[in-house]
Amino acid sequence: MAATRIRDDVDLSKLEGEERAKARRARQTLYNLLYSLAACIGLVVILVIAVPRPTQSLLKAVAYEQVAASAHESSGNPIVAPELLGEGWYSNSARWNGKPTDGVANWYVGFVGPKNQYLGLTQAYVSNQTWLVLQLKGNIPTGTTTIDGRHWTVWQSGTKHDPVLTKDYAMVTEIPSAVHNAAGTQGNTGFSQATDQVIIYGTASKAEFKEFALLVSQAIEKEYQK
Repeated sequence: MAATRIRDDVDLSKLEGEERAKARRARQTLYNLLYSLAACIGLVVILVIAVPRPTQSLLKAVAYEQVAASAHESSGNPIVAPELLGEGWYSNSARWNGKPTDGVANWYVGFVGPKNQYLGLTQAYVSNQTWLVLQLKGNIPTGTTTIDGRHWTVWQSGTKHDPVLTKDYAMVTEIPSAVHNAAGTQGNTGFSQATDQVIIYGTASKAEFKEFALLVSQAIEKEYQK
């Protein structure tokens, strides 16, 4: 015979004997479960409030200027390493690639801002238009701008992505190669003057791009006039 279910709204005063005891035990068990659940929830709330949460990224900042100095020492090439954009910005990656499979040696440094915005820089040595198009695959030149006397070509993606991809917006400037032109050699461009390229790209605002381009221009002038 199935056990009789004791309703929580039953008036215990109307029950007698064993039925009253069963009802009391059932109700007490329910209350104990509710108390335990409340205690667990309270403990979780206390832990959430008490445990400190970092306000900045846990990623360790990269000493990109040291990496740049090492790359310059080993390659002899001018390495463009701009100053940080401002408070809260840091470098999350920096590397030199002297022997890539595509034959175009390059330097890369990436920066992350206080709102998790990103700006990257790739500097290619004795570069060419084919290499550039492959780097900015899906982008097309949409205009030009001059910042601090330096000419930049704006490249934008023909597809609108959500969220925005890191190379949906890019700016490119060209520089006569200090090393290869000084040696009198002809670069991958096929012209008498070898050309380096600097590409900046990312997810930052247009105002931050402009400020970053100014810092990059200053770094270019500093490195290529040594």
